Formats: sequence, structure tokens, C-alpha cells
Amino acid sequence: MKKYIFSLLIATISCSLSAQYSDQDIVNYIDQYKELAIAKMYEFKIPASITLAQGIFESACGTSRLAKEGNNHFGIKCHKEWTGDTLRIDDDALQECFRKYESVEESYNDHSGFLTSRQRYAGLFNLDIMDYSAWAHGLKAAGYATNPQYANRLINLIERFNIAHWDTVYQQRLENHWFTDESARAIEIAEVQKTKPTENHSVNETSEIQTTNTQQNSNVKVFTATNKDFKMVKYPFTDRDVYVNNRTYFVIATENDTYASIAQDVQDSEKNIRKFNDINNKSQQPIPGEVVYIGIKSKQGHEKNHLVRFGETLRYISQQHAVQLISIFKYNNLNENSVIHPDDIIILKH
Repeated sequence: MKKYIFSLLIATISCSLSAQYSDQDIVNYIDQYKELAIAKMYEFKIPASITLAQGIFESACGTSRLAKEGNNHFGIKCHKEWTGDTLRIDDDALQECFRKYESVEESYNDHSGFLTSRQRYAGLFNLDIMDYSAWAHGLKAAGYATNPQYANRLINLIERFNIAHWDTVYQQRLENHWFTDESARAIEIAEVQKTKPTENHSVNETSEIQTTNTQQNSNVKVFTATNKDFKMVKYPFTDRDVYVNNRTYFVIATENDTYASIAQDVQDSEKNIRKFNDINNKSQQPIPGEVVYIGIKSKQGHEKNHLVRFGETLRYISQQHAVQLISIFKYNNLNENSVIHPDDIIILKH
């Protein structure tokens, strides 16, 4: 059996031995997990092409037993510190213990966290993030695999299916300051936690909360809308289309809009428009499609709670529900430097 080594305690399943898969399976796998791989590239600075190629190769495009029953796409075995669910599979020895995850994303997190936390792979992060070939050879040189053709197999897979395209997509999004829902890992998580997978914390566990200034970073996901998402209302002080969300009026930013131009259009001051939308960074401007409130947001939401999703920040939630950010801070015992995590519960009203 072909043997690939993550560490002395990690091994992967050979795709050719664990399941059969076609070119179409590879295409489907890339389409299904490309955004997740881009998110890991954003968060951990590992090329999406490398992550996808390894996922394809190690999990037989998600068709191996380990992938199907354990959501394990990288063949990570049970380390002594592992306390989660497990799956027993015959590999180098009979009934070896492998980690079983609740989701594929958890497997991707574990893979990324492993590479970023082991000293033997530290040299990889000195390489050009866009150079998948160097990364493939670097993995092999660091002892990731014993197969002498491992690097070439990853490179051939990447080139045959143009997987490096998704590295380019990441680069374009980074330069243009926007990310899709799945690939927009909140900037505070990406910046402060690069050595291990993110763990969920209650928003009330303030001693566990990492901090960063989310208001100053234009890469943070913003709340957008179209003219079909909300009810249009009559508003006598502007010729722009005006909509309402939770009893709060807003406009939808268009190309070349600034907070100053919106303020002028609605006969208000730029200072007020920025205040209504919790914008403290004087250089920050709205992006096309962004919801820009032209009045003070409500103190409470229509819904009592909000379940935090991938990539969301407190300001994003405030904008989505048209609830004052200061009220969200008060209800949840948080502040402007607090970081939230996926699956946290945010209180929107008392």
C-alpha cells in the first residue's frame, strides 16, 4: 500500500486503493470545495490549489470510506490529544484510528492547522503563496510523503484541471477587497488565529475573546442587498430609491458612491451617515450593493437572536438586522474589539 505521512502519527488513504473516481468526480469536487479552500488560503495562507489537490488525492474526491463516514479528507489519524469521534479503518495496520469530523470544513481546518503549527513545515510559509509547484515540492521535502512522485502528482493534478485558477481568484478578491459568503472568513479570525483551527466560544466568555479593530479593515464582509430584497418606501428628501429594514431607512450604494455623495443625495451630513453605519475609518467608502442607512438604526431587532455564520462580524450583524451596534454590545456584554465565531448566538433584543 502506498504510504503518505503527515507526521509520525498521521497517514493518508491512497485514492486508488480506497475508491475509484472519474475526471467528472474531480471537477465536481473542485466545484464543491473551492470556496472552502479559498477560505483556508485567506485564513492560513496555504494555496487553495494545494489544499484542493491534496483533498482530491487523499480522499478519492470525497468517495473514500474515511471521507464518507468521517468527513476526513486528509487522512489524519487519532493523535493522543484527540478527544473527538473516531473511525477505525485498516491502513498500514489493522483497525487504525482516524479522526472523525462533524463536517468537511472541520477536516479542512484540521489540515490547515496542522501545517501551520508544525515546525517542519514552517519553511513552506516563506514560499510565494501563488507558487503551487514550490509548495508541492516543499511538502515532499519536509517529509509529508514518502512517495517520490508525490509532488509531481499534485502538480499534474493542479495543472490538468487548472486548479491554480482558484489561487488567482483569491488574489483578485484580496486586491479588490471582497470575498464571497463562504470564503470571507472574518478578518479578525484570520489575523489572530493562524496556528490552529478556530474553536467555538460563547460570546460571554470575554476572557477567551481575541481582539482586533474590525472597523479599520476594508476586507471585512459587508451587508449588501438588491432592490428585490426589501420594501421600497416614499422618502421626500431624495430622488434615490429608499428602502426600509426594521423601521430604518436605507439606500443601496452604487458604483462610485461615497458616504459624502450619499449624504448629499439624502440632504444630510457625511458625519451622520458614517455614524448611522458605524464607520469610524475616515478612508472607508461603501462598495456597490452595500446597504447604507440614512437614519439611526433601531435599538432592538425583529428577531431575538442571531446565529453567527461564516465570515460575519458584529458590524455585519448590526447592518443586517438594522440594530444599533451599541445595543448589540450591551445585550451581549461585548465591545468594539470583541471577536465572534461561527455558531455563536448574538442577542438582538431583550
